[in-house]
Amino acid sequence: MKISLAPILLSSILIALAPSCQKEVALPPKATGTGSNSANIEALYDVDKQIISNYKNWPFGKSAYQHTKNIINLGPRAIETKGHLKTQAYITKQLKAFGWKVSRQSFKAKTPYGTRSFVNIIARRKDTLTSPNIVLAAHYDSKILNGFIGADDAASSVASLLEIAENLPKQDSTITQQTELVFFDGEEAIGTDIEYLKDGLYGSIYYSKYMRNDVAGPKATYKHTPKFGILLDMIGHRNLSIKIPADTPYSLLKSYFAIVDKHNLSARFAVAKGSILDDHYPMNVIANLPTIDLIGDFSSKNWWHTNKDNLDNISENSLNVSIQVALEIIKDQLSKK
Repeated sequence: MKISLAPILLSSILIALAPSCQKEVALPPKATGTGSNSANIEALYDVDKQIISNYKNWPFGKSAYQHTKNIINLGPRAIETKGHLKTQAYITKQLKAFGWKVSRQSFKAKTPYGTRSFVNIIARRKDTLTSPNIVLAAHYDSKILNGFIGADDAASSVASLLEIAENLPKQDSTITQQTELVFFDGEEAIGTDIEYLKDGLYGSIYYSKYMRNDVAGPKATYKHTPKFGILLDMIGHRNLSIKIPADTPYSLLKSYFAIVDKHNLSARFAVAKGSILDDHYPMNVIANLPTIDLIGDFSSKNWWHTNKDNLDNISENSLNVSIQVALEIIKDQLSKK
């Protein structure tokens, strides 16, 4: 799903739509089923339940775990599947119930398998500022693999955003009013691996180009570029191991280390040896929106992109800590502005 790469010069044009005469190529076989039992996943070092945020009466991780379960029960979320559409509906329904205004950013993009349809889901509070300062994002599609339901990749991250959507307005209206929630479509490559501007990251590329052009144009949606973004990806697995990209924007890197050091989380939250190709990359280089990627160390896990990535792979404790780290980074960033 993600690979290391050197920085690449960007094209300034919008994602090109395929010509109407282009021959459509059949997609690879769709993922089916619920995957095999992964009860043998080692869980000897599951993180402890701990509270590092000063928000009161927020049972961190509890509703995120339930949302993860609900999402994977909808079936595989590969693009243009029933599970994909059901997940869009589920996210939208939950956000509206929590008092968020929801919009759909629908678009088509050229892929190695012809022109395909995608939908980013974007939410702001009804009492939000005219333009957000904070972007919290995750991708909701799942990899096209037989039997793959993607509990941690990335139902857990979507579920965490939904928990934040429910509880943050009750705790901190100042942060809530500055926040835009984004659920990216098409993060996963249709082929084997993500290739920048060729396969994968479809939703984040479109979103980033839209933001860049909107800020430079009539400014109907964004009066300015948000101050920073946080991307969540694979943050709920047992034996939690988060490794952010080495090229994370410096200000966000400082906030990350400040939180990790303050709460003695260095055994769980570290930095990868190199860069990582994920949805944060277009946000950084296209939209010029400084974004940190809180991402699990997928390369060292035997469940990554296999049918072992089911509910047995998810820990409420891991969700608890990951959500709070994200919130504390937000507060640390805002304290510097």
